Amino acid sequence: MNFKNKNGIIMLSLVTMCMISACKKGGNETGGDVKIPPVEQPKEPTVLQITPIGDLNGGSAEINSHADVILRSSLKMDFRSFIGLGKTELGVDNPRYPRIKKMANGSYIIFYHNSPSTVGASCDYAISNDLKKWTPKGKIFESFPITDSGGAANRRAFSTCDALVLSNGDILAVASYRAENRYTQLTKDAGVVIRRSKDNGNTWSGPIQIYQGVNWEPYLLQLPSGEIHCYFTDSNRTFVQSNDTGTAMVQSSDNGNTWSPSFGSTPYYVLRTEHTVNGNKYFNNQMPSVIKLNNSNELAAAMEASIGGYYISFAYSGESGQWPHLNVDQQGPVDRNDLDFLGSAPYLRQFKSGETILSYNQASRFRLKIGDAKARNFGDDYLPPFFTGGYWGSLELEDNHQIIGVMPNTGEKEISLAKFILNHSIKATQRAVATDGNNNEWLKTDEALFVGENSQAQATLRASQDNNNLYFLIEVLDESISTADFVTLFLSPTTNNTLGSGAYKMKLSYNGIKESHVYNGGWVNGNLDATIKTAYRGTPSQNSDKDHGYMIEIAVPRSKLNIQSGQLLVNFSITENGQGEDSIASAGTTSTLKWIPVVGL
Repeated sequence: MNFKNKNGIIMLSLVTMCMISACKKGGNETGGDVKIPPVEQPKEPTVLQITPIGDLNGGSAEINSHADVILRSSLKMDFRSFIGLGKTELGVDNPRYPRIKKMANGSYIIFYHNSPSTVGASCDYAISNDLKKWTPKGKIFESFPITDSGGAANRRAFSTCDALVLSNGDILAVASYRAENRYTQLTKDAGVVIRRSKDNGNTWSGPIQIYQGVNWEPYLLQLPSGEIHCYFTDSNRTFVQSNDTGTAMVQSSDNGNTWSPSFGSTPYYVLRTEHTVNGNKYFNNQMPSVIKLNNSNELAAAMEASIGGYYISFAYSGESGQWPHLNVDQQGPVDRNDLDFLGSAPYLRQFKSGETILSYNQASRFRLKIGDAKARNFGDDYLPPFFTGGYWGSLELEDNHQIIGVMPNTGEKEISLAKFILNHSIKATQRAVATDGNNNEWLKTDEALFVGENSQAQATLRASQDNNNLYFLIEVLDESISTADFVTLFLSPTTNNTLGSGAYKMKLSYNGIKESHVYNGGWVNGNLDATIKTAYRGTPSQNSDKDHGYMIEIAVPRSKLNIQSGQLLVNFSITENGQGEDSIASAGTTSTLKWIPVVGL
């Protein structure tokens, strides 16, 4: 039943379904039809407001709180955040090599170079308050004519700009520069340069050269002590020995004002692996991304190795938090994992809860992996939809549950950008819940799960409890509600990581329950005695208007659930008309390995 206010605007529909019981024909326990109780007349409606995922998970985060259950953690792209940034947003024809940062004032800055090839000559940047509307600000490093160290007319070119937001809010932007012609031979005309902004990217200091020598891909890291590291691919020897690179660094102890070793000096060689090809010895470990691990002084580095193909390698400093300074013909550190898997262009970040997130490229796709709290063991690839046909992407943490990914889409001459939501174990909040199809009792600090990477329709799941019931709130943002749309909630005991007795699933829509099943070697009609109330705002299956969405509030008696050690596994999915199923974990297998624990029960 739809209700309109005096102005004729659709406000809310409330459907009540109490004590849903899947009864069987003739008492047969393995099949039959679900009996639907009479529908109560809804009360006078209020304006229904669905809570988007970006407003949830607002509680405080405990460092490495999920370190022991990272195996179950996963990422889902937020479709509503996905955008392609082209010339209108960035001001250039072919944006490449994007690096995005969240600034101290909460807005965003993205750096990139403009080139139809892989290497740029100048670096540009743009600023946004919301990741949707961008203002191109022009060039931060612009090429200019020089007379090179060999006495010839040449040009200074800039590439691979990255940046760091310092603890005091300043932004350091760093880029590699080189002589545009014969750059491998002109080491004195190449180096690393920085600029500083004290006003969130509106103005910048003049350029300061902090290293001299052929290089690529500089990367900045600030430690809690304030010390700043500038890592880069050391390419000084590639003219002598092809593919001979490594990672070197210079560092600053005064907030980036001065650097050591000083300009013109030999840098610190820190990450180098020896390889032999056709009897020739050379070193590799390039395009570094380095983080300090949670609750530790240890540094973890992800690099690419180019040895006839591209591979991702890792290295670790140990608890000293210091890399050994190597000779140019020496490999190190000892603790490393070389050639772990195929890929290039790694970028490494870590959530407070412990999950390390690696982005990289392989076969021109943007790929993400979740690793453990020590960045030593990484799971399977996650290939987000709509990120296709590019290379050299990067990551930036948005908050404790969201991370931003950017990646060139070279075919469209755009930068693809989206937020990715971290799904991991959630705690059921202790509260009294009136199962009334209203989310007033539920708070934005509640821990939530998310699905919604395939279309604008997306859903969140939260859990609460009292002495008698376990409660779930599912909220679905959907601009086009259809009678064919539904969500599916799966519940299972924690044992054996496979479906067995005690597992349930319910299919639910904007107007109530569709099906209820129990697992018995397969899904059969089953009895969960759940109380379910739903509410929606919109006009289902009418395409001429824009809907808001629907919510489903569920109370399940604790006595019906096999809760073990205070935990229960959940999986849930959304099925949007014409878009197929979008789930946290695959709903088509019997494995519960990637289902999410609800804890504290």
